[in-house]
Amino acid sequence: MGTITGKPKRAVVIGGSVGGLFAAVLLRQAGWLVDVHDRSATSLTGRGAGITTHPELLEVFAAIGIGLDDLGIRADRRITLGSDGSVISEMTVPQIHTSWDRIYRLLLDRIPGENYHLDCGFVRADQSDDGVRVQLSNGETVLADLLVGADGFRSAVREQFAPEIQPVYSGYVVWRGTPVESRLAPQTIESVFPYFAFYFPKEQQVMGYPIAGLHNDLRPGFRRYNWIWYRVVDDAKLKEMCTDETGRHHEFSIAPPLIRKEIVAEMRDDARNILPPQFLDCLDNIDSPFFTPIYDFIPSRMAFGRVALIGDAASVSRPHSGFGVSKAACDAFAMVKALERTGDVVSALKSFEPERIAINGQVVRHGRFLGTALTINSSNREESKAPELPVHEHMMRHLAMPNFLHA
Repeated sequence: MGTITGKPKRAVVIGGSVGGLFAAVLLRQAGWLVDVHDRSATSLTGRGAGITTHPELLEVFAAIGIGLDDLGIRADRRITLGSDGSVISEMTVPQIHTSWDRIYRLLLDRIPGENYHLDCGFVRADQSDDGVRVQLSNGETVLADLLVGADGFRSAVREQFAPEIQPVYSGYVVWRGTPVESRLAPQTIESVFPYFAFYFPKEQQVMGYPIAGLHNDLRPGFRRYNWIWYRVVDDAKLKEMCTDETGRHHEFSIAPPLIRKEIVAEMRDDARNILPPQFLDCLDNIDSPFFTPIYDFIPSRMAFGRVALIGDAASVSRPHSGFGVSKAACDAFAMVKALERTGDVVSALKSFEPERIAINGQVVRHGRFLGTALTINSSNREESKAPELPVHEHMMRHLAMPNFLHA
């Protein structure tokens, strides 16, 4: 439990996104006093897009007491489209598709408002036998028994404790958007909307699946379709794409509102010559599509005395496996289980680290394996085997597939 001789232990969680919230909810459930701090000055509500669920994520939800009844939309069928929009292969794979915002709200509702702090980032931490002293950007210093770094792939906590670990650009980006069901053509709604659908032009991956509408609206017509398009982009082109209207270059990625209009227009022009009708219809009904460069890295460490890294702060996997949120949830769950087994924080984190490093490495390598279908990043190609099935069928059977860790 989170107490020693009846005295509650205190944890500071850096990062108010879903990874940090998983840690906070599970720690509170184990009897800890927890405060969550995020550098963002505004609420994170409404960020993110679709999330594919995995059994591991659902197990953590069950442990927290979150039911599945209104988590998202269940799609039982996967289909692959040809260039003309016809179905060229299909298979049955039951899977619940939810949204980042839905998971965020479900977790945030379990954290008292006075324990969730915005506009309050991490500055540094110093450890002693008594605990870890955490300096925050609002000038406050907090003494805790545990510091959890869950502040994303550009983690400030990781920058202090493992600055040598840096994300590596994969050589491609993902364009995303979520058109509302009622705006789509009847043929798109009938042939694609109910399914996890794929299309595989050369050096590209296009896919989509249904998710709830805003505020978890599950009514027909108000739901959305999570539209995804992976495209090869070299370093020079990425630098151009990550330069805003003022000429400022954003090093790792660019915020969606800052993407230049000509970059979006160029992508839309390309789409007319590449996408099948249904996916083009989805794009045409996305007002503000945005892109994210794809990075990854395998963790070498996740525990530093009383400090633990989880989620994307600890390791970044390519999103082809659809396992990012599940990975963060499992990191948090394993950490808390280790803390419950022993009253010593340092020993608990030391025991939690090896298993999670091994599993997260497996997740990252699986993402690289799926990325090799884009015929880039040849340094990672040795980690995959040439598919025996046609590429489209092979990828449909592996992308965001449940239970891939056990396959």
